Amino acid sequence: MDEHKAKTEKIAGIVMLIISVMSFGAVDGFSKMLVDTQSFGQIMLTRYLPSFLAVLLVAGPGGWKGLFATRSPSMQILRGLTPILVGGPMVFAVRYLPLAEATVILFAGPFLVVVFSGIMLGERVSASSWIGVAIGFLAVVVVARPGFDALSVYAVFPATAAVFYALLQLLSRQLGTRGEETRTTLAWTLLVGTLVSLPLAVLDWQTPTAWQWLWMAGLGFTFGVGQYFLAKAFALAPANVLAPFSYFQILSAVAFGLIVFHDIPDLWTVTGIVMIMGAGIYVFGRNAPAKG
Repeated sequence: MDEHKAKTEKIAGIVMLIISVMSFGAVDGFSKMLVDTQSFGQIMLTRYLPSFLAVLLVAGPGGWKGLFATRSPSMQILRGLTPILVGGPMVFAVRYLPLAEATVILFAGPFLVVVFSGIMLGERVSASSWIGVAIGFLAVVVVARPGFDALSVYAVFPATAAVFYALLQLLSRQLGTRGEETRTTLAWTLLVGTLVSLPLAVLDWQTPTAWQWLWMAGLGFTFGVGQYFLAKAFALAPANVLAPFSYFQILSAVAFGLIVFHDIPDLWTVTGIVMIMGAGIYVFGRNAPAKG
C-alpha cells in the first residue's frame, strides 16, 4: 500500500470511528429514556432487530448466503456477543448513574485498547499513542471529577462494559485485517444480538406508548449506524491510532444529557472535552506519514 493511500485510509477510519462512537452516545441516551418503562430485553432487542431486518432487506433473499459468508465464524460470533456485553451493563449503568458519569467510566476502554493492541494484534504502539491516550484518560478523570467523590456500587456496570468495549474494538480490527467484509461483520453482530435478546424481550414485554415507540426507533437507528461505522473504521486503521478518538462519545453523551436531561456541562467537563480533542489531534499528527 502506498503512503498516500495509507494516510487516506487512516483519516477515513478516524472519521468513521467518530461517527460510530457519537452514535453510541445517543444509544445510551435513548436507553436511559426507556429503561424505567421498558424491559431490559426490549431495549436490547430494539438495538438489534430493526438494523438486522434492514440489512436483510438491502441484501435481498438472493444475497443472504453471501452476506453471512465468513472464514472466521467463531470470531464473528464472539464479536457479535461483545456489543451485548457492553450494552447490557450500560443499560443498568444509565438507570442508576448520570449519563455523563456512566460514559466517562466506560472510557477506560480505549486505554485498554492500546494496552492490548500490541498483545492481541501485534501492532506497534508508538510513544505518541501512549501519550495521547494518557492525556485522553486524564481528561476522562477531569470530566468525572465532580462525581468521583462517592462512586456507588453501580460503577461496576460501566467498568465491566469498558473491558468488553476494548475487546469489541480489537475484534473489529482483527476481522478487518483478515479481509472480512464490513457488511458480513455487521450482519453477524446483528444476528447474534437478535437471537440473544429476542427471548428476553418476549418473556418480559412491556407495551410502549407512542412516544416510547419513537424513542425505540431512534435507539435502533443509532445503534445500527454505530455498529456499521465501527466495523468499517477498524478495517481501515490500526486500533492504537483510533483509540483516542473514541473519546468523542463523551461529546454525544454531554449533548444528549444537556438537551434531554438538562444536565449543563461545567468547567471541568469543558476542560476535559478540550483535552480529549487535543489528545486525538496530537496522536493523529504524530502517526501521520511525513510528506516528501
